[in-house]
Amino acid sequence: MKNKIFLYDLSGKNNIRFSPPCWNVKLCLIHNNIDFDTIPIRFTEKNKISFSNQTLVPIIKYNEEIVSDSWNIFVWLNDKIKEIKLIPNEQTRVFSHFLYFWTSKSLLPLIFKLIANDIPKILNEEDKQYFIKTREDRIKMPLKSLLSDKEKSRKQLFQSLITFEKILANNRFFNGKNLGLPDFIFFGNFMWAEKCSSEDLFKNLPNIHKWYLNIKKLNRL
Repeated sequence: MKNKIFLYDLSGKNNIRFSPPCWNVKLCLIHNNIDFDTIPIRFTEKNKISFSNQTLVPIIKYNEEIVSDSWNIFVWLNDKIKEIKLIPNEQTRVFSHFLYFWTSKSLLPLIFKLIANDIPKILNEEDKQYFIKTREDRIKMPLKSLLSDKEKSRKQLFQSLITFEKILANNRFFNGKNLGLPDFIFFGNFMWAEKCSSEDLFKNLPNIHKWYLNIKKLNRL
């Protein structure tokens, strides 16, 4: 690409970047050697992305083009950059779109239950108060109430991931032999946990753990 992509990326204190969908997009850009800069946005800095007419990251800006939502960004990259094909066929599109919905609606909420009380530790005071209030309003209970159900949440997480653990028994990546869009979509959820918490999400999931470490090593993350 002739010009640089700017990625608006969620940031905590000390410039910690922890957003799952932002990491999904960043991994895609890094792995495909696409030049980009990130612009950090804190929870309480929604004014910085008002130009996009919505309040969530990731957002990318390229010249006058603005694209939000990680799935829309992947589709845009697939159509915009002819040198790479994130979506080489209909099977990849369907499976990846399924993963996009499943991770955000099923996997991410399970991980949230395990790490929610650690997230405020990586935020400054203003963002911390914002995070606690908005998340407690969303789940309709105090965040600390999640602590008593951690063992149950760990079991639920294991059950939700066992099929994916088996897929990786005979495949290096979810995309097959090479890293691809399904892997990008799955990756950010685990980077989120690593950046925010010491919680071990890989207990009894050695194949997923190996997959995750391979991706980090391959892309020097």
